[in-house]
Amino acid sequence: MTDSPLIGRDHPAAALRAAVDRTAASHGGLVLVVGEAGIGKTALVTEAAAARRDDLLVAFATSWESEAVPDNWLWVQVLRSLRGRLGEEQWRSLRPAPAIDVFLGEGDGSRPLEFELHDAVTQLLINASRIRPLLIVLDDLHFSDTASIELLKFACQHTFFERVLFVGTYRDSEVDPGHRLRGRMLQLVSKAAVVGLEGLTEDGVAALVEATAGAAPDPDTVAEITRRTGGNPFFVEQSALLWASGQPVDATSAGMRDALRRRLDQLPTPIRRMLTLASVGGREFHAGIMAQAAGIDRYQIEAALDLACQTRLVRRERDRYVFVHDLVRETLYHSMDPAEAAHHHGCVVRALEADESLKKHMLDTEIAHHAWVAGDDLDPETAVELIARAGAKSSACMSVAGAEKYFRRAVERCTPDMVRRRVLLRLQLAESVRWLKRPDEARALFAAALQEAEDHGDPMLLTRAAMDVPQDEDLPELMRLKALAYEGLAGEPPEPGLDHEALTRRLLYRFMIAARASGDDEEISFGLWATHAANWGPGTAAQRQEIVEELAEITRRTGDEEMRLLASSLRWVVLLEQGDPSYTAQLAEFRALAALAESDRWQGGSLVDQAVIDIVQGRFDRAQSLIDEAADMIDDDRAYLDLLGHLRWELQLARGEVPEANPDVWRSTFGDHHGDLLAGIAAVRRGDVERARGIREQLDGAHDLFGSWESLRLRFEAEFAVADGDPDLARDLYDRLAPHEGEWLVAMWGTSISGPISHWLGTLAAFLGDAERAAAHFEAAVKQAERLDAAPWSALARAGLADLAAPARTGAAGPGDVFRRDGATWTLAYAGTVLHLPHAKGLADLHELLSRPGEEVAAADLLEPSEAVAADARLGGDDVLDAESRARFREHLETLDEQIDAAAAVGDDARAAALDAERQALIEHLKAATGLGGRARRLGDNHERARKSVTNRIRNTLKKIEDGHPALGAHLREAVATGSSCSYRPGPDAPEWTL
Repeated sequence: MTDSPLIGRDHPAAALRAAVDRTAASHGGLVLVVGEAGIGKTALVTEAAAARRDDLLVAFATSWESEAVPDNWLWVQVLRSLRGRLGEEQWRSLRPAPAIDVFLGEGDGSRPLEFELHDAVTQLLINASRIRPLLIVLDDLHFSDTASIELLKFACQHTFFERVLFVGTYRDSEVDPGHRLRGRMLQLVSKAAVVGLEGLTEDGVAALVEATAGAAPDPDTVAEITRRTGGNPFFVEQSALLWASGQPVDATSAGMRDALRRRLDQLPTPIRRMLTLASVGGREFHAGIMAQAAGIDRYQIEAALDLACQTRLVRRERDRYVFVHDLVRETLYHSMDPAEAAHHHGCVVRALEADESLKKHMLDTEIAHHAWVAGDDLDPETAVELIARAGAKSSACMSVAGAEKYFRRAVERCTPDMVRRRVLLRLQLAESVRWLKRPDEARALFAAALQEAEDHGDPMLLTRAAMDVPQDEDLPELMRLKALAYEGLAGEPPEPGLDHEALTRRLLYRFMIAARASGDDEEISFGLWATHAANWGPGTAAQRQEIVEELAEITRRTGDEEMRLLASSLRWVVLLEQGDPSYTAQLAEFRALAALAESDRWQGGSLVDQAVIDIVQGRFDRAQSLIDEAADMIDDDRAYLDLLGHLRWELQLARGEVPEANPDVWRSTFGDHHGDLLAGIAAVRRGDVERARGIREQLDGAHDLFGSWESLRLRFEAEFAVADGDPDLARDLYDRLAPHEGEWLVAMWGTSISGPISHWLGTLAAFLGDAERAAAHFEAAVKQAERLDAAPWSALARAGLADLAAPARTGAAGPGDVFRRDGATWTLAYAGTVLHLPHAKGLADLHELLSRPGEEVAAADLLEPSEAVAADARLGGDDVLDAESRARFREHLETLDEQIDAAAAVGDDARAAALDAERQALIEHLKAATGLGGRARRLGDNHERARKSVTNRIRNTLKKIEDGHPALGAHLREAVATGSSCSYRPGPDAPEWTL
């Protein structure tokens, strides 16, 4: 027998070929090849791809009908295929985004946002198409996961003008109104050229039977085969094989499975039994796993499978076997009763557990599927462990929905006596559900875990549950459970009157005693991390250093590289917090370990840590570059994005600017009040004491733990006490900080460093009128800052000393009117009143205008070089093409598409080429007039940005001036004009400014 040629498919083949040719010449699109199972969809697209494999990049992916398939499985195959075709060097030249590495399982497992993932894959395809036109074949879309379909829709929409052709196949007859993908497939169909495949005619059936069986059938046989099969090529081939074996064409056989079963009945019993066992493994299966599962020598397995390959029901590939058609596997699988199938699934799992080397042939999700379907044939402990592992892997690989599914199954699989495992799994399930934005369900799951932990009576388990649930919900109940856990560990209730934070610390202390007594590294590690997370603020660094040292020792026993890196990162933080200059050597050690980890997550974390130190030591520009570089590497994780947002805020503060803070920005990661805290500090810097007071009252009423940002709150309290003139608060803060002089205020896991505590003691003492004590504190702060090469903090402490030595400042202005910058502050004097403001760009803009009275200054000229505006900034802001013109162009483009397809279908190549040339010229014109995603390109966009930016910051600055100096604010509002050009026109009584 020889491979069947494409018989009776001239017209569909020509239509598909025309789309491929057009892609090579100008642009691609989406083609959907539709028809029932076995109709020849895959053969058609494979032939079209093979014909152009030399001049096109071809990537082939196929769906699989299984719950074990991870999200975006089609695109994982596409990217792997492209990478293999291009080679590593050319692949890297495409500059794949960090999300691609995570996608391929090579990153750190952090989860990118859906849009970021879609954009990263699409941009990679566009880049690849600029090497060679790109043909992507996606087979059996009706089996696809929904995430793959969504990414296909996005990619089609955003590669409109590129030489990228997507060809998909699916069984349209099966995508009925109840199909899970019907809505999504209809959206694809509306944007696609559809090529439908029908059954072969009698001539086609005759040709295919002859090609398959090697002999020409008589007309009656052809007619009968055509009637029974409907011309379906797959069923025609199976009927031809029956006929060739001497069997009559059985008229009573009606339907796909009957034909397949008769074909399978012709197989020798050993081969049929072997293929039935193989069907349990999926469409692709491995001889080694089969051998281990069946207890048969691998040589015998492979010999039997090689015989099966001669039947053309399976084929051998490099390291596996593949069923030629999924219908074959389905028929074999359903020939078993459920108990037999469950037993074989259990055998597969036991084979993988017996030989760990075989696991490389299966995804964790595939193994979990076997463990789940095996049911009672597999012991519960093994099943739960494998299913839970798939949940953890899904969570790390961006599939939260997959994680939810597997954690839920693991919970269900737990037996009644597996209480501890079930509670911990339910906590993981609740976290997944919360991430999927189903808070009510998550709350119920957390509550169920707490209730079961309490009922079980194990104080260790109850402690873990109480620490893993959200700490800002139902605080009285949470404190009750923590007190109960404490009593179980200590043998006595906690002392009365403890607040939540104090109770938590005492509970964790007792937990650690019990964990160490048990010798269980998992319990010890949990307790250490929980204790570390709950112990921040002045006076805690020494204890946290002991914790990270112990964690490092555990990693030497367990080989846990993730824990080793985290402990190393946190060690430099506790050293700096204690004023130990050896923190720089520890930071260098962590950065070296991170570089060896070959993980974007840890290399990005290394950049973040170095940026923190650059801010502390005054290298602000390099810090900004490192933050931007880190964002490019780890922009797929919400927690990291929030952390970088905070770090940018810290950088602005260190530069003397007044950063904006939106309380909603960080809430999802850092708690409800993190944004409020930052807004409070910014309000103090702006001089908005009333706003800062309201935020402080709000924070005082909060019930959740402030955790690792406690020191940042102390900084806010100190700045607010001075700004508000509150001596009682200042004395309370001084008394709290004084025992910890010599330490530094460090918060946010080391990303927020607020200088030596001595500096804040000096600030508070100066405010309270104790100049001698203030001077001693500032002198100590200078020494401590210089010891750590923290030049900005040294300068601030010296400024504090200078202020102590300077004569008391009064509200009266000196001679003349002043608008002058003095370091990080501005001095504004007008009409006998002086105002001091922190540096802001709007003040610099006003200073420039005051220095050029009567002149028109372009808004673009007021921007700093880093905000440089392109040369077209002074042009107008109209669209290059208006909406009506763009609509006409696109309508004409669609007409040309239809004419090209029609010409290609009838073989008029000359007309198709002429129409295609016209279309290409139109595309080039549209490219010049549109931006990313087809948006209208505007003349002078940069000019408009400059106008808005400068106008907004001058207006904001004028409001701050009006709040502190109404007379000056009124004068500037009257005299300053903003817009595309800005000016200061003070009139005949212009002040004589000292600038």
